[in-house]
Amino acid sequence: MNPVEDSIHEVENENINQRGTESRTLRSLSADRLLEKLSRPELATLYTDLKAYGERGLKEPMPSLSFRLYRQFSDRGERKAYEEAYFDRRGRLAAVAMLALDTARPDALQALEEILWDVCGEYTWCLPAHLGTGEVNQVNGNIDLFAAETVHMLAEIVNIYAERLDRLVIERIRSEAERRIFTPLYREQRKFHWQTADHNWSAVCGGCCGMAALLLLEDESTLQESISHTVSCMNAFLSGYGEDGGCAEGIGYWVYGFGYFTYYAEMLREYSKGELDLLTGSKITAIAAFPLRVHLSGGTYVNYSDSAEQEEIPSGLLSLLASRFGLQVDLPLHIPLLTDDPCHRWAHLLRNVMWSDPAVYGDEGASGQAERGFIFQNLGWMIAKGSFDSPDTKHANGAPLHVAISIKGGHNDEPHNHNDLGQFIIHCGGENILCDPGAGLYTQAYFAPGREQLLHISSSGHNVPLIEGQEQSSGRQAQAHVLEAKLAEDGGELNTTLDLTSAYSGAVSLARYTRQFHWKKASGGSRNGAELRLIDRFQWKSRVVSLADRSSSVDNSDSHAEFSSVVERWMSRVQPEVVKSGNLRWQGEHGTVHMTYDGNQWQVLTEAIDTVDHDNVPVTFYRTSLSWTGAIDETDVRTERPNSLETVCEVRFIIEPKMGETEVSMRE
Repeated sequence: MNPVEDSIHEVENENINQRGTESRTLRSLSADRLLEKLSRPELATLYTDLKAYGERGLKEPMPSLSFRLYRQFSDRGERKAYEEAYFDRRGRLAAVAMLALDTARPDALQALEEILWDVCGEYTWCLPAHLGTGEVNQVNGNIDLFAAETVHMLAEIVNIYAERLDRLVIERIRSEAERRIFTPLYREQRKFHWQTADHNWSAVCGGCCGMAALLLLEDESTLQESISHTVSCMNAFLSGYGEDGGCAEGIGYWVYGFGYFTYYAEMLREYSKGELDLLTGSKITAIAAFPLRVHLSGGTYVNYSDSAEQEEIPSGLLSLLASRFGLQVDLPLHIPLLTDDPCHRWAHLLRNVMWSDPAVYGDEGASGQAERGFIFQNLGWMIAKGSFDSPDTKHANGAPLHVAISIKGGHNDEPHNHNDLGQFIIHCGGENILCDPGAGLYTQAYFAPGREQLLHISSSGHNVPLIEGQEQSSGRQAQAHVLEAKLAEDGGELNTTLDLTSAYSGAVSLARYTRQFHWKKASGGSRNGAELRLIDRFQWKSRVVSLADRSSSVDNSDSHAEFSSVVERWMSRVQPEVVKSGNLRWQGEHGTVHMTYDGNQWQVLTEAIDTVDHDNVPVTFYRTSLSWTGAIDETDVRTERPNSLETVCEVRFIIEPKMGETEVSMRE
């Protein structure tokens, strides 16, 4: 039995008896305390942003969640227009709720009541994209991420303004919370898919509903049920993590899932006067360290799965975790604005105000990186980090120029999965020069059968090969087997070998495919560079003959011979240039990546791919391909030459400070 679960009944009885049937008030949600926090100098920019957004909410009518907008998803698979209006409404509510902390603003309090009343009248708090075809039977009693976030937001606002809001507004909020959330979830005990999910849904849905229950529920038995239920959800969420603390969904979903896990854990700890604490144990400590381990430099992260390179880590969340677990934060303090988050999440905003602590933040230029690299043994991610040591390779502000690589293993059935086994990132000076495309625009097709055809999800959008015209396959059976993973203590050297054969089940002539990485950063003296050597070995079931051999043969019509091919691909936002045959260069903002390869064996081609990112902003990727083609001859085994059953692609990526800023040049 979980020790937290053992303590629930005893603690719950004690707290219920003390509180009676009155509304629960947590000291952390005191309006006076929040107003005091909001007046701190480091929050000045945040307050300016809140005020601008809030003033618009005071003057303009709330955007309508019309029937036509609601129907767009079921009719055409489009979700953006409805969600923009939905999240604008949540943003206005959050901003006006902060402005109303000032008792000299009765207009803000009146507007707050109107917005709360309006939100209570929404047809559903769920997003249409989470409701199937959106019929009534799919709406009633349904709880998705955003219905859960909404009830949590309303509960905390009621708690903060318990003495100032009109009683009718408070009673309506309680009534809607009961009808939409508490009755189906705790009283009727309906089953929802997220209750046992091993990803962010269990933490967000369970945690938000659980926090609302702590603040709004009045009867002992239902409140006890809610705590037991939420702890069960949190255990399901944690089951998706290994002991290494790695998040397969990526850094953005770490913020989402573990953020709400932490928010509930802290409220439960405060509610139980420290008796119930979910933020304990080595696994939780490892999960808390995840964002610092995948931070490369300059606020740029490893962004596998549906995450962005530049991710906002809520300053309140990171401050609390740094304090609780003694984490060294190698980032300058940056408090995200409400408008930085397209979803305008209340939970992040409020805790950024309550918990942000400049004292836990470091200066990347002064303290260096908190982690010099890390191997996520369970997750199958490998990261090595370092910096160029020479004084002439620093940023203009004096900060050292950081360099890093990341390699991805895992399998192709992960949450928010991309078919990307063997993917790697090369980073220099705050920029992922060879990059991962991250998340694409969320549409109906993005989560439907056939999604692996989309660029952001397909292996065609990653730094992995096309083999015999076959992309990587989806499914748990497509797995990267880690044959070697060794990282030097200082992060200066990493050796990794992956067997990726199972990812290419459609390549019928492929017997085995391994990808080997050797990373080494130059250290000391005047040398300022790093090298990633990549060796791909393709072993075939039959003898492979080169195109030149085939074209010179007497009989080109041999019916027993069939063609096989390999195309290596590298993705970047930087357009590469050919220096000379066998030498390609990507010029980043602060770093240069040279790729050397055998120009006699491999042909190079670069194509521009125009697409949109997760926020529907146009973006261009450059896909650089190295192509090799051979023929498989199943009959001429007598003349088999050494290594004729193997094709090898070996390339060197040499990473140096940007040419023109220093006198360093590529070393052959």
